[in-house]
Amino acid sequence: MNAPLTAARIMRVGDEISLRRYDDRKVPFRPLPKDLRTESLRLWLSDLGPWLLFFFALYIILMMKLITMNTFQDHLFFGIYSILITTYILSRFLFSYFKKAVPYDDNYRPSVSFVVPAKNEEDNIAETIRRFGEVDYPKEKIEVIIIDDGSTDGTLAQMRLAASELQGIVEHVEVHHWEVNRGKREGMAEGAKRAKNDIVIFVDSDSFIEPDCVKHLTKYFSDPVIGAVSAHTDVYNRDTNVLTRMQTLRYYISFKIYKAAESVFGTVTCCPGCCSAYRRSYLMEFVDEWLEQRFLGAKCTFGDDRSLTNYMIRKYRAVYSEQAKAYTVVPDNFKVYMRQQQRWKKSWVRETFIAGSFMWKKNPLAAFSFYAYMFLAFLSPVVFFRALIVYPIQEHQWPLVYLIGLFLMLLLHGIFYRINTGQRKWVLATCSIWFNTVILMWQLPWAVVTLKDSRWGTR
Repeated sequence: MNAPLTAARIMRVGDEISLRRYDDRKVPFRPLPKDLRTESLRLWLSDLGPWLLFFFALYIILMMKLITMNTFQDHLFFGIYSILITTYILSRFLFSYFKKAVPYDDNYRPSVSFVVPAKNEEDNIAETIRRFGEVDYPKEKIEVIIIDDGSTDGTLAQMRLAASELQGIVEHVEVHHWEVNRGKREGMAEGAKRAKNDIVIFVDSDSFIEPDCVKHLTKYFSDPVIGAVSAHTDVYNRDTNVLTRMQTLRYYISFKIYKAAESVFGTVTCCPGCCSAYRRSYLMEFVDEWLEQRFLGAKCTFGDDRSLTNYMIRKYRAVYSEQAKAYTVVPDNFKVYMRQQQRWKKSWVRETFIAGSFMWKKNPLAAFSFYAYMFLAFLSPVVFFRALIVYPIQEHQWPLVYLIGLFLMLLLHGIFYRINTGQRKWVLATCSIWFNTVILMWQLPWAVVTLKDSRWGTR
C-alpha cells in the first residue's frame, strides 16, 4: 500500500510532469538527474530570455529619450513627434495587457446569421461555407445567406454544392445569384436585410472560421452596449512564400496589440471582413445610410468593413475577441499585395477623417490615442524624409539616434511575437513591421491624392 501523501514537488520538463512524494517516515527525496535539471534550466531560460530582451530594449528606448531631451529645444516640433510616437506605441502594449476575455455563458446563446458575399472565389468559397456546419453552437440557431455577386468562374456551382451539404445541419441556408456585379457593400447589406436572427456574422469568401469562433463572438453581446465584435484572424496560407509569412506576423501584431488596445475602450476602429459580428437590430438603424455613403461627392465602393464599424461606434461599442479564431487567404503576389494595401490606405484616410468628427466624445484616453495616431501617421513620411535626407545633408552625419530608436521600436513587436507564440521568427517579425512602417508609409500621400478613385484594385 502506498504511504499517505503529505507533500509534493512538481517539476515541469517540456511536457512531462515529475511528481515526487515522500511520507511521514521521511524517506529522502532524490533530486532529478543532472541532464534533466539542465534541460529544465534551459527551458526556463528560453522563456525568460525574450522577456529580458523585451525590457532591455524598452530600457534603451527610454534612456535614449532622456539623453536626447536637451536637443528637443533646437527642433521642438520633431522633439514632440518623437515623444508622442514613443508614448503611443508603448501605450498599445500597455493597454493590450489589460484586455480581458469575457467568460462564456451557456445560458446566453443568441441566434446567428452568416452572410457571405463573393465574386470569383471558386477555390475557397466551398470551404468557407462548410465551416459553418462544423461550429460548436446550436445548429437550430444558425442560418446561412450566400450571395454570388456576378461571378464569371465556378463560384456559384461551388456555393450550391456546399449549401446542399448544410441542408439539415443548420436551420436555414439560401443562395442568391446576381447576374451583374454590384459590389461587396451591396452584398453585405442584402444579406443583413434578409437575415432573421439576432447576430449577423460577416465572413469573407476566402476566410475560414474555427469551430468555437461563434460562441466567443456572441458572448460579448450579452452586454447591450456592444454593437460589433471583431474575431482574431490569422493567415491561412502562411507558408506559401516570404510575403505571406510577413503578413502572418503583421496580422498577429495588428490584432493582439492594436485591436486589443482599442478594445479596452470599446473603440475598435475596424472590425474586418474576414470575420466580424454585428447586432442586427443596431445594424438596421443605419444600413441604408451606409449603403449610400458618399465622400467628396463620390459613392464609397471600398473600405466597407471600416466604414460599417465607424457607423456602429458612433453610438455603440466595438470590441475584439482574441478567442474567436478565423483564418484568411492573403495575397501571395507582391503586385496584388501592394494594390490591396493602397486600397486599405485610402479607406483608412477617408474613415479616419470621418471618425475624427465624433471620436472626441469617447473615453478621453481613447480619443487622445486616436487623434495622436492620426497626427503621427500623416506626419511620418515628413519625419522620415527629414531624418534620412535633410538631416545628413545639413549636419554631415548619419541619423544614428533616429535609426536605432526606429529599430528598437520595431524590435519590441518582434519580441512580443516570440513571447506570445513561442515561434523563433521574431527577426522576420521585426522585418515585417519595418516593411509596413517604412516602405508602405509612402502609400499614404498617394492615397490622399487618389482618394476619389473608386476602383477596387485587386480584381
